[in-house]
Amino acid sequence: MQRIRPSKPVAVFGAVFGLAMLVFGVIQMKDSSSGFVWLWLAAGLGIIGFNLWAAFGRKGATQVVERDDAR
Repeated sequence: MQRIRPSKPVAVFGAVFGLAMLVFGVIQMKDSSSGFVWLWLAAGLGIIGFNLWAAFGRKGATQVVERDDAR
């Protein structure tokens, strides 16, 4: 089994970009009282958390490749 993970700079960039999207979206929807704001917050936090886990987690792999060489 081989774990494939993004490089740390790519994952950190993804987290920073996710934070920018989160802040921009919340500022744009600050006067809205719809439930979409909560969905936007949850999605933004998920993007940030996933990217930080992929960058710094011990098993922060985004893909797992299992090989079966028994032919």
